[in-house]
Amino acid sequence: KVRGGQNRPRTMGCMSETITYRTLRREDYPALTALLCDTWHAKPGTDHDLAMKLAEADLEYSLARTTTAQVAVQGGTVVGVVLGRIDAAETRKGVNRHHRASMKILASLLFNAQGRAALQQLKKNEEANRSMLAEAKKEGHAYDAEVVLLLVDPSVRGQGVGKHLFDWLLGQFKANGVTRYFLYTDTGCDYHFYDRAGLTRRKVLDMEPHTVQEDAAVQQESSDLDEHLHAFLYDNEVAPANEGVNPLGRD
Repeated sequence: KVRGGQNRPRTMGCMSETITYRTLRREDYPALTALLCDTWHAKPGTDHDLAMKLAEADLEYSLARTTTAQVAVQGGTVVGVVLGRIDAAETRKGVNRHHRASMKILASLLFNAQGRAALQQLKKNEEANRSMLAEAKKEGHAYDAEVVLLLVDPSVRGQGVGKHLFDWLLGQFKANGVTRYFLYTDTGCDYHFYDRAGLTRRKVLDMEPHTVQEDAAVQQESSDLDEHLHAFLYDNEVAPANEGVNPLGRD
């Protein structure tokens, strides 16, 4: 899945319990895996075990790039997360344990047709991301941070959880001297969140085959983006801050 977006709204949950925020912990991983599965990987016709493996690999791959993270908790349950990468804060060299964990899970998918098809889709998504980033850099855009993942449980949508997590990460960027950041998302996510937040939609890439006529329609009306899956690269500058550096760790 192309990274970086909140999931689309489905149902509203109970709003009476207080939502608190804290640093990501290792024991949060199962809950985040389940949330990723329900949000992006559990599709009609997809085996549940396969969807869970994809979600687990997804999380591990995201953690492999993460240097700072925060979760939202309601009633003891994790209901939101933001993962960010600050290049200057990365102390791990080369392939880390999260990379290895992700590769091990994905390798297990080679033994059945549905798993191999899922791997092909993941490869396509990754190639799309790399292509957009390469084009942006070729145009002179440089980045020293990334919003790796922003995910909010549908039960707490509309309560400001996504904004709180996103603003917290921007604060971490400022405190660590980040000048410009980027993120990946797509039309399967609430990508308008980033439009409202003032980010620039730097790159758009169509991820599905369609006719010439449909392509012309997409160019004419931005609302037609949702007719086919499109990948995006958003970016923005970070205003300088005078606060001291206070990076949160990650496991």
